[in-house]
This record gives sequence, C-alpha cells and structure tokens, in this order.
Amino acid sequence: MSDSPSSVAGVPRTPTTPSTPDISIGSTSGSSSSSRLVISVVGEKFVPNGHSISKSITETFKERQDATGYSWKDVSESTRKFYWHEFVKLYQWNPSETTVIEHTWGKVASTLYSKKLHRWRKRPRPTFVPEDVWESWKTYWASDKWLEKSRIATRNRHSETGGPGTGPSKHTGGSKSTVKHTIKLAIDLRRPANSWDVFKKLHKRKDGSFVDPKSKSINDEMEARVAAAISSSDDSQEVQELDVNSIYLDVVTDRAADQERIKLLEEEMLRMKENQERILQERVEAEVQQRVEKEVSDRFKSMEDRWSHMMSVMGLSSRSSGSPTLPNRDSPNA
Repeated sequence: MSDSPSSVAGVPRTPTTPSTPDISIGSTSGSSSSSRLVISVVGEKFVPNGHSISKSITETFKERQDATGYSWKDVSESTRKFYWHEFVKLYQWNPSETTVIEHTWGKVASTLYSKKLHRWRKRPRPTFVPEDVWESWKTYWASDKWLEKSRIATRNRHSETGGPGTGPSKHTGGSKSTVKHTIKLAIDLRRPANSWDVFKKLHKRKDGSFVDPKSKSINDEMEARVAAAISSSDDSQEVQELDVNSIYLDVVTDRAADQERIKLLEEEMLRMKENQERILQERVEAEVQQRVEKEVSDRFKSMEDRWSHMMSVMGLSSRSSGSPTLPNRDSPNA
C-alpha cells in the first residue's frame, strides 16, 4: 500500500531491552504531539485494546462499500486503501514493525468484514449501504457460485485442519486473553515474548506435546528456519537481534498460501465431482429414456401386429360368411 506508516507514524516506541519484560506495549508516546495510540502485534493480534482496535476497523466499513464487495477479496483496491488509511489515522507503531502490522491488519480486516457481512445478510438493508450496492450483493449471494462457495466454506470450518482423525484446530489458552498470556510469559522468560513464544505457549500441552500435527509442523518449520538463520551468521550481534517475529510471519504466511492452494484444489475437485455426477446422471436419464421409448415402441408394434392379425382374421371370417353357397349337383333341385 502506498501510505507507508514510517512517514506518518510519529515518534516510534522505544525498544525494550532483552532483560526487561515488555508489558507496556501500546502506551502513547509522551514525546509525540500525535494523539494516536501506539500499537504492536503479539501472537497475530493487536495490542493493547485489541477489541477497541477491531471495533474501529469495523466502523470504517460503514463509511464506504463496493458493489462488488460481497466478500473481502472482492473489495476493490481503492476501497481497501481507504480502510487502511483510516486505520493509519488512528494508530502508530515502530516503523520496523510495518510489515507485521499491515499483514495483521489484512487478516483482522478480512475476518471482521466477513462477520459483518454475515450479520448484514440476515437483516434488512443497513441505512449506510447504498441501495444499488445492496441489490448487487443480494444478487450475488443468491447465485449458484456463491452458494457453492458458502457450502465449501462451511465444510472447511468443520474440517480437521491437522489431518484426518485430529479433530478441529485447537489451543491450550483457555479463557485467558492472548495479551494476558503474553504479559505473564514475558515475566516468566524475563524478556519480551515474541510471536513464536506465544504460539508455543498456546499450542503445547503440559507434557510438552503439541495439540495437533498442524501446530507441530509450524513449530518444526520455525526451528529449521531459525537454526538456518543462526548458522548462516558469523556475527553474534546479528544472532542476538534475530527477528523471530519476521520469521514466524513468513512461516504462517507460507502456510496460509498453502492452505489457499489446497482450498482451490478442493473447490476444483468438488466441481469435477459434481460435473461427473451430473454427466453420469444425464447418461442414466438418457439410457432410461431410451429404454422407455424402446419399450413403448415395442408395445405399440406388438399392439399393431395383434390388431393387424385380428383385422385379418375378422376379414377372412366376414368374407367366408358372406359368400353365396353353390348348389350341389347331386341335389334333386339342381
């Protein structure tokens, strides 16, 4: 996006030292004249006041809509930029976190937009949505294409993301918020908790095992990439400043891309299956129709043959009964 937060973010938050737990994330900068809240990302969530940030993003959706905005990926680029610029007006962050912030904003905005549209679909047209936009959305939501996608999405939400037999994706965080887990984790570690730390905290059981194969796979990938980054560096300072958050972002982004490809393949396979079933049904119906037509034709032919035979017999009988009887030559009256 063209509006880089590094040029508008104001005075960045002063980085904490490794020995100090970072429990003051998001406090406003006293040296900045801007009233925007300084935010960060922990465990793929905005902090502090994540609920308030989500609400501000949702409120932005009411200010502008697209006729093609019946799903987040169909929102026009100009409207997405508008939403992003409105976000930048309200918040600021350390410029080094721009990539993570924008990635997280995209994921949060996508989820919130989908939830908001789901609510709007079940109600009369919201007053802030133009009538022509609403009619365009309603037409699309009633189409076979959207109904098919909705069916696939419903199936995917109930699928076992960790593999067959693993059950739905899960974590061990309980009712405690991610922010609270992060603060406690920072205190326990005596250093700021990165996204990988939070991930392991929320996806490991007490015995150290992961809650599902998907979580273990992500952790294995993280271990491999961090080890590769350390082995490729001869500078101990670079190792200490290793950006684990960026590595974690790359891993989950790659996984998201893989999941999207899998989703597209599943959709394609479903379409192929439906086409095969439709073709098979058409063939069965055609064969049944042919059999019925042949059976009807055979019956009619049989009836015609029987009718012809009956008429032939009746004709012979009629001729036989109507012919004059010739006199007997031996008769006295001959």
